[in-house]
Amino acid sequence: MLIQERLYTAKDLADMPDDGKQYELHNGVLIEVAGSKYQQTRLAIWIAYLLTRFIMEHKLGGAITGADGTFELNPYNTRIPDVGYLSAARAAQQDDNRYPVGAPDLAIEVVSPSNSPREMQERAGEYLAAGALLIWIVNAQTKTVDVYQPGGQRDVFSLTTDGAVLSGYAVLPGLSLSLNELFAPFESKAE
Repeated sequence: MLIQERLYTAKDLADMPDDGKQYELHNGVLIEVAGSKYQQTRLAIWIAYLLTRFIMEHKLGGAITGADGTFELNPYNTRIPDVGYLSAARAAQQDDNRYPVGAPDLAIEVVSPSNSPREMQERAGEYLAAGALLIWIVNAQTKTVDVYQPGGQRDVFSLTTDGAVLSGYAVLPGLSLSLNELFAPFESKAE
C-alpha cells in the first residue's frame, strides 16, 4: 500500500502535470478514478443533453458540466459528478481558470456496477454538505433515480412506477422529466 507524503489540496491537484488520468481528492488523499463504462457514459451525456435543451428553451442560463468537470467541494475534497449544473448566478461567480468552487446546484451521478449504495449515499451527503441543492443518483440497471435535497429528504423514483417524473424543484423551475424519456434510449438491446 502506497502512503502519500502529505495531504493534497485542490490547488495542488490543479497544478499537477496532466498524466492522462483523472483524480479526486478525498480528505486530502489523491484517488485515481476510473472512467465510466459504455452505458453509464451514454446515459450521462443523454441527461446533459436533456438538461441543456431545457435550459436553452427556458432561457435559464447557467452551466452544464460533464464527467471530467472537477468541483472543489472544499480545499481537501473534490468530486467529479457525471453531470453538474450551476445556476446562472453561480456560474457567473466562477473563475474559468480553476475548478468550480462549491458543489454544483444539481449534481448527477450515474451508478456504475462497482458503486455500492452506501458509496452513492455518501457522495450525495458530500454534495449536500458543500452546498448542492439537488442530487440525482441515476441507476440504469434498476431504472431508478434517488433524489436528495437539503435537510436529508430522499425520494426514490422508478421507471416501473406509472408516471414517474423528476422535478427540477427550485434549481430548475418548471423541469418535469419523465423517467420514460430519461431511460428510453437504453431500453432496446439492439442499439
